[in-house]
Amino acid sequence: MADGMRSPWRLMGPALLCGAIVAGTVLAQRPVRSASDFSGHGAVGSYYGKAIEICPAGVAPAACSAAGPALALYMTPTLTADGQFLGDDSFALGTAPFGPHTGAHGQWLPTSATEFTADYTFMLNTFPPVKTISITALRFQWAGIVADKNTLQGFVNLYFEPGNVPVWQELLGSQFPVLTPQEASVLTVPGPFVKDPSLCKTAGCPLVFKFNVKRVSSNQ
Repeated sequence: MADGMRSPWRLMGPALLCGAIVAGTVLAQRPVRSASDFSGHGAVGSYYGKAIEICPAGVAPAACSAAGPALALYMTPTLTADGQFLGDDSFALGTAPFGPHTGAHGQWLPTSATEFTADYTFMLNTFPPVKTISITALRFQWAGIVADKNTLQGFVNLYFEPGNVPVWQELLGSQFPVLTPQEASVLTVPGPFVKDPSLCKTAGCPLVFKFNVKRVSSNQ
């Protein structure tokens, strides 16, 4: 190339370098966002309210389901902007067969501007009680809607998973504990979502609840 001509890449080099520095500075200042950011969805927040079990048509509340009389409970769920679901309910303070139990944890996902689903689990003692440590995992799924800025409403499905006893086993240096199919069953929803228990005719139907919770806020 002649001495009087300069490579366009040489001319662009300083500009590209300056641009890269500016872009890098902007990126460094930009807040780190999680893989799921639902901060604009109306469901984000902490709530208090209650859930009431729905009985199949023609079934008296005293014999609502295989679990016994129809259930009612208070709830304290939290739906975070990064998609986590945290919660507890009044059965955590109670006795067998539904309490005491651990806190609920899982995830939630918007399905529209006002609708969402949630999936979570917690553990309680196997009932009837056994002599060794045995836990039953409960698997929950929500189908909810933002009724207004301070209210979530919807349905809950509750599945009882089989009891499990944690058994010790010797592990080699390259091994890690393995979940059996029975132990891992809590990781997936057992069946399609049910809003009307009268329409669920197969074995293993969930308990079905309606819930109504209000935002915990100083600006009601």
